[in-house]
Amino acid sequence: MLQMSEENGLVWIRAGGTLDSSDYDRFVPRFERIAARERSTVPMMIELAPDFSGWNLAGIWRDLKFDIKHKDSFGRIAIVGDSKWEEWGTKLFDPLFRAELRFFKRSERDAAERWVREGVIVE
Repeated sequence: MLQMSEENGLVWIRAGGTLDSSDYDRFVPRFERIAARERSTVPMMIELAPDFSGWNLAGIWRDLKFDIKHKDSFGRIAIVGDSKWEEWGTKLFDPLFRAELRFFKRSERDAAERWVREGVIVE
């Protein structure tokens, strides 16, 4: 399950369960509309629900293709979760992104939002 909303140029994503290709079918067009409208990069808050278990194989492939295609569209990305594997995964993937990527515990959600918004460039 992937839910998405947008507030003042900041994309909010909540991911739960196992993500698959259909989640990206709904997400990608919405993100592309926001990215086309913004003058700079798009910052994101990604909240991983307690039941988040990652991606199935089709979801991993779609995610990689999406990330490569849109690498210049990402602003700061805050990953909010609780498990060690989520934190470890964030650190593992950080070097693969041009955007800054940082993990925050659920109790640090407000700090995550401040950090993401500090990186917003207004033209």
